[in-house]
Amino acid sequence: MRALRVLLFVFIAAAFTQCKKEGCTDPNANNYNTEAKKSDGSCTYPVITVRQGGDDGDVTGRGGNATATHTWNNSLNQAELNMDITSSKGGTYTIVVLDADNNEVLNETLTAGVGDDSLTQCSAAGVPGEWKVTITLSKFNGDGSFTLSAGC
Repeated sequence: MRALRVLLFVFIAAAFTQCKKEGCTDPNANNYNTEAKKSDGSCTYPVITVRQGGDDGDVTGRGGNATATHTWNNSLNQAELNMDITSSKGGTYTIVVLDADNNEVLNETLTAGVGDDSLTQCSAAGVPGEWKVTITLSKFNGDGSFTLSAGC
């Protein structure tokens, strides 16, 4: 009788385990599924591509979140940022730049559907050298690009 109860318990537990909806369970992914209870390994993520030299790149997302930080050598005390969103359906795209002394010299955000879809901005004056650039995509659904140039 005890063996029958154990077998019945195992059968019921297995049945409930199999009923869990599978899908992407990571809220930072492009294809996050709020109904999924078990990850099926299908998550995809936004892509932030920085080309060699760190002075330009592209971003692509389908609703997810991502952050990437890289360094860029700026021999001058200012920088010019050009950034844009193309075919964006939602979310924000932010670039923050710190100078060689870790002082914030630039912090710009483009939000899909709000205001302009591109900008050109000069940084505040900073200390020349290795600057840190952080790119953040939040619920970003679209494509974009950026270019940094020494001086302004």
